[in-house]
Amino acid sequence: MDFKHAKRNRRFDHWIMISLLSSLVLGLNFLSSKVEYQLDLTPDSKFSLSKESLARLDKMIMPIDIIITLRDQNKLPKVVQKLVHDLKLLLDSFENAETAQPVRIYRVNVDSPNAPQELLEKYKISEPNLIIIATPDGRKKTIFRYQDFEGTNPYDQSKAFRSKDSQARQSIWESGFYENWIEAGNGVLKPTTFRGEEKIMRDIIELAGKKTNRKVAYFSRGHGEKSPADVDVEKGYSVFRSMLEDRNVDVSSLDLSVLESMPEDAQIMIIAGPKATFQDKEIAMLRNFINNKNGSLLIAIDPTEGVSLVDRPAFGFRPLLKEWGIRCHDMLVYDPNRNYFDVFSSSYSLWTYPKENPHPVIKNLRDQQFSILTEKCRPVEIERNIAKEIKSSELIYSSKSSWALSGWPKREFPPVRNTLLDLEGPVPIISVAQAVQKNKQNKLNTRMGRLAVLGSSSILTNQYLKNNGGNKSLSQNLIHWLKDSEEMLDIPPKEIISYNISMTSEEFDKMLYSLGIVPGAIALIGIFVGWLRKEL
Repeated sequence: MDFKHAKRNRRFDHWIMISLLSSLVLGLNFLSSKVEYQLDLTPDSKFSLSKESLARLDKMIMPIDIIITLRDQNKLPKVVQKLVHDLKLLLDSFENAETAQPVRIYRVNVDSPNAPQELLEKYKISEPNLIIIATPDGRKKTIFRYQDFEGTNPYDQSKAFRSKDSQARQSIWESGFYENWIEAGNGVLKPTTFRGEEKIMRDIIELAGKKTNRKVAYFSRGHGEKSPADVDVEKGYSVFRSMLEDRNVDVSSLDLSVLESMPEDAQIMIIAGPKATFQDKEIAMLRNFINNKNGSLLIAIDPTEGVSLVDRPAFGFRPLLKEWGIRCHDMLVYDPNRNYFDVFSSSYSLWTYPKENPHPVIKNLRDQQFSILTEKCRPVEIERNIAKEIKSSELIYSSKSSWALSGWPKREFPPVRNTLLDLEGPVPIISVAQAVQKNKQNKLNTRMGRLAVLGSSSILTNQYLKNNGGNKSLSQNLIHWLKDSEEMLDIPPKEIISYNISMTSEEFDKMLYSLGIVPGAIALIGIFVGWLRKEL
């Protein structure tokens, strides 16, 4: 046997095996690069579109084009680079979503001779650093524009000095892609929450959603109510206003006392924390709005200590609420069990839900055991016997240890329960009612007016919507229900969390060298062992 030839053939076999394995690896990499498929293995699918967004995309009436002329360049400010990176995964999810109408993503360099001129001419795009949402019929909306400033002149005393990074942060902040900006090192603000999915969905719905002439939520004024423009950290309603606008609902306010009828574009009427009684004319206008115009009414009223409302209980709303099967007593919910109170803020926690057949508004809250925080609250219960075709439900209750005090401004504290006049707990705090019609098969199917009554206006204030997930989820679900978008109700809120590493070029080089030491050492050892075997 010729051992010399056998050794040479074995060496050829080794090289052939290495070549085949290399070809297999390269081929698999090439094939995987051609397959556009993503698998999100993160908890709660953090990097996939939410079910809410998928449901909305299925309602689009035409395809959507998203054109990005913002280039991923190292010379861009860090905050702009962060936006580019955060958008990449999100837009890939939009593009790969299996929906009735496709979302097409175009990343274009407008300065390149290979740029798709037909697309640029169609949507009249000539600037770099833009993000545009457009539809095939030519409508478009620029949702982000970054101007590559060089910064202001530090020697120009006529205006304050602004660095390039500072102006970029302002552009990002005004775009609405991020929220919850905090102060980092050197006093620089940086965002902590990415809202790209919400923002892009809102703009997509505006351009490609089903058109409706009624999409305004009006806040009443003239009775001491909460204002949607109030940005107070604790008592304001600006966060609730933003939640309405994020769901493609315009927000305005009006004084019912100077009107003859509700505006034609009104979809939702909100009365939050009134301090004075509504007159018969105003009540009649609201009654016509929800009875005959299929409008939605949200009333959030607090317990009142005044005695001037005795003749017109519940600020004058009692007759209207009774027609809809709801009773809102002028009482105060009292709970001697301090375990239901927050130690620091004295907020009262509601977490008693119906045991069976929960309403869609609170189904996901009950399943996830969310608590609703509130301050002073009053009972809002449903009537068991009503003449109209009304579907009414009590959503959430106070604890079993609580009860509702009648004539509470005159009671001594701690109170003693009056078994004849007080309402035994658990006490309902939020109730909703819906009017429906029957079809020929005697099934309830035709949507009419909707009414939601909250026993405290504090549930929707800024302090609780920002800091408590239960209040936020409840508010979102109420908005969807009042809008008749019930396919959105079982979807809890979700934030996209992003991570990034900031380092200098020197730090990057050190990390690169440290990562290369182990594979380099292994390669050298392999070469050395191969040389020893050859010598032996």
